[in-house]
Amino acid sequence: MTSTLGRFDAAVLAGVVLVTTGAVLGNGVLFVSATVPFVYVVAATVSRPPDPSVAVERSLDPAVATPGQPATVTLTVRNEGDHILPDVRVHDRPPEGVRIEGRPRGCFSLRPGEADSLTYEVVAGHGDYEFGDPTARVRPLSAVDFRTDRLSATGDGTLRCQRLSASPEIRAAADRRIGTRTADSPGSGVEFHSVREHRHGDAASRVDWRGFAKTGELTTVNFLETNASETVIVVDARTPNRVVRAPGYPTAAEFAAHAADQLFDRLLAADHRVGLAALGIDAEAVDMTTPSDRGGRPWVPVGDDATTRTRVEAVLDAVVDAAAAERASPRPAFAGSVRHRAEPTNAAALRERVPRTADVLVVSPLLDDPPLSLARTLSAAGHTVLVVSPDVTGGDAGSDGLGPRVAGVQRRLRLQRLRARGIRVVDWETTDPISTAMEGST
Repeated sequence: MTSTLGRFDAAVLAGVVLVTTGAVLGNGVLFVSATVPFVYVVAATVSRPPDPSVAVERSLDPAVATPGQPATVTLTVRNEGDHILPDVRVHDRPPEGVRIEGRPRGCFSLRPGEADSLTYEVVAGHGDYEFGDPTARVRPLSAVDFRTDRLSATGDGTLRCQRLSASPEIRAAADRRIGTRTADSPGSGVEFHSVREHRHGDAASRVDWRGFAKTGELTTVNFLETNASETVIVVDARTPNRVVRAPGYPTAAEFAAHAADQLFDRLLAADHRVGLAALGIDAEAVDMTTPSDRGGRPWVPVGDDATTRTRVEAVLDAVVDAAAAERASPRPAFAGSVRHRAEPTNAAALRERVPRTADVLVVSPLLDDPPLSLARTLSAAGHTVLVVSPDVTGGDAGSDGLGPRVAGVQRRLRLQRLRARGIRVVDWETTDPISTAMEGST
């Protein structure tokens, strides 16, 4: 699409008016003044904007981002023609529904074969986002005319925003294996337990060869056997958490789903058996058959096999879908809205599902009080509880009364209350990777 527009229509009109008025009134000053707009018209006629041969390339870093992670957009503009382009103004077209940080436009002066670039950042929630064709406007040196072209950019045209960039390999579950929880029974391990007489079939690596060299008797060394520990991740996706820090950002529930996904992978890599519970959605909303608790919420039993991974992905997808629908609303409300009253967690129904010896990771932005009661209830029941709280209270003012600044103060007070009860808390600044926040905490 190409259009050429002139700026001298007003100059022609002004010249005609001055000439006519000067002739009618016999005013020589007005008649002579008409030469000024006519000179402008002549300059515009002889100085036309050159036919541009402009190529545009767009690159994204990273091309696959995580929710809330800024992606840097670089738009490179190259003059592939034979003429100097003294004034080239390029305006990129970012996707709708993303947060833009910086200016997606720039002004350049390019010699033949020369290139220049502009950069800005976009922040998005879960999904795919298509960029539009950028617009280039070229002016001649006199700046009395310009030419506008819609260009087709090469390179990256789609930003993909996903919870994970890769899925880890899932091993088949085993009844007994080396893990992280020490058992009472002796067996294979790394910490010494006892020595017994050698039996046929004992592994040669467990024979006490030093004792055999001294006494001539074969004995077998027992170690403290360790079994895989069990951990349950609880994702807080209730309605009060389907709010955004500022327009274009992911919702708090999406951040919670992203953190849960990364924690699930880290725990599997550490030989844990992991389960998942999601608050705020029904089991019927999951695209596959999934067990549920007494409250009808999806429940993934602890495990480490491919079925566990498939169920976890399906539940987290349902969480993201419900949160993204709220994010797409014209005015997503922030925490504290009268439309988002406190929604209970039904801790009793969750306690029935969590194994007695399991640790619990509660992933919640802590925008209201019910998650505190849940963490205290699970801790009082003998579970080791760790709360991971993504912070979504920074940014612009809230859209319906209670701004993020006030919500941020309330959230920090809730963190202090949990720590006062001896519950460990990870305060995750969502601009940083969750792996950085969790370093040394799990």
